[in-house]
Amino acid sequence: MNAEWLTEDLHPYYRKSLKVKNKFVDEQTKYQHLQVFETEFFGNTLVLDGIIQLTERDNMGYHEMITHVPMLAVGLPKRVLIVGGGDGGSLQQVLRYPSVQEAVVCELDAKVVEYSRKYFPAFGDPWSDPRAKLLVRDAFGYLEESPGQFDVIISDTTDPIGMAERLFSDEFYRLMVRALAPGGAAATQCEQPYFDIELIKTIYKTAQALTKNPAYYYTQVPTYPGGGIGFMYVSDTPWENGLKTPYPPGVNNYLNTGIHRAAFAIPEFFRRELYD
Repeated sequence: MNAEWLTEDLHPYYRKSLKVKNKFVDEQTKYQHLQVFETEFFGNTLVLDGIIQLTERDNMGYHEMITHVPMLAVGLPKRVLIVGGGDGGSLQQVLRYPSVQEAVVCELDAKVVEYSRKYFPAFGDPWSDPRAKLLVRDAFGYLEESPGQFDVIISDTTDPIGMAERLFSDEFYRLMVRALAPGGAAATQCEQPYFDIELIKTIYKTAQALTKNPAYYYTQVPTYPGGGIGFMYVSDTPWENGLKTPYPPGVNNYLNTGIHRAAFAIPEFFRRELYD
């Protein structure tokens, strides 16, 4: 980052920059380099190891889509697990469902929670909800201990770099599916079709071997590489079930029925690679 611009170089052939107004946090935690900036237009921005995780302006495209697609497909989820998600954005959306009795967030780095509570007040401090349970630990061990325990699992992770690579492995997906209750559904952060097609194909084959109705879907997030990010829906329950389920109380800023349906209509070049 120079004096005025936050520049992300996630890919060697592509970079993007946000205009910076202030730097609030610049700390090497036990696990990663954590920064929080105030940026022009996009507002407060969380950055981990040089990669933008969320901004105030466009996080809705990510958080609403990763949470509501599996939650609506299940219908009346009671127990939910969020892997990662220490910023609280996915937790905020999950807790909109009156049926939820417990929402467990398994976040490795407590500093993400601490700084997000301070600098992203629009999430409404979901941690204060008595249904929310924060576990500061590695998700693998917790998944191993929790067979059949969750109606919905949301893998709200960083990109597959360093320690996070394990969260994109066959082992992780097997443990995740094993931790789902009958009829449960999961959604995972699953990268971008233009840049990560081989990884997505590998994950889809794994999900296909483990469940009956896996599917890839995507959303617009301007501050992510290429302007968007994708998710893998992993379940025996068809995602289309969610189109029949009423939205939970509260206001959606991104998701509506048209977006929900269209998110699974992927571009032809990618459809050929993934499904043919």
